[in-house]
Amino acid sequence: MKVMEVTPNNLNKFNEAVQRGGAVVKFYADWCGHCQDLNPKWNIMTSHMKNAEGSGLIASVPENMISSVNCDNDILGFPTIRYMVGGKKRKDYNGKREVKDLEKFVRSTLGKSNKKKKNKSKKRNNKTRKRKKLRKNKTKKKKNRSRGALRERF
Repeated sequence: MKVMEVTPNNLNKFNEAVQRGGAVVKFYADWCGHCQDLNPKWNIMTSHMKNAEGSGLIASVPENMISSVNCDNDILGFPTIRYMVGGKKRKDYNGKREVKDLEKFVRSTLGKSNKKKKNKSKKRNNKTRKRKKLRKNKTKKKKNRSRGALRERF
């Protein structure tokens, strides 16, 4: 995964990268106490995720650069951690602001293992649909038999 701190020097690279694929972006303000608490944990998380499997961008955007970025930048409060695809918001993170929780969020949104889980869940859903259809067909046959048996009796 690619990690980036947005500055005027790399703004164009960020704008290109965020439009190409998935990105987890932290919008923060230097004056914000919550952001100051989050920054060391965010830095630890990004150092762990640099070599992690998956593709995407993990970026930090300071308050003074928000108006310059070419993505969904409608920020209502600081810090905001947002998962985007193609520069458009998919969801905002509102879990715990601990290293392991942040890593879990990034892996679930940008990691390769996420695709495997989705395929397994699709297979499971198909199996359960087939089972439900079989159950419905069996109950219909039983009901038809019992109705026929009642008709013959009366």
